Amino acid sequence: MNSENKYWALSKISLSFRVLGWIAAGLCVIFFFIILIGGGTPRSPRIYSLVSLVVGAFYFMLFYGIGEVIRLLMDIEQNSRKS
Repeated sequence: MNSENKYWALSKISLSFRVLGWIAAGLCVIFFFIILIGGGTPRSPRIYSLVSLVVGAFYFMLFYGIGEVIRLLMDIEQNSRKS
């Protein structure tokens, strides 16, 4: 039994986290432009566009990192087993 069949759920979870990371990155760029173009009011100054980029980058690194750590742990488990 290979590790792909053994850990198919973990591989799907890892892929889901990496996809969520790219979605977060895309949304932060979209929000950046929306706030930058439509901002400038006293309730939402244009500086919030930069805040959205920072928060989006943080979420990208968080979600993508979690997905990569799951893949790393699966690879370590697979390589530590003797065939």
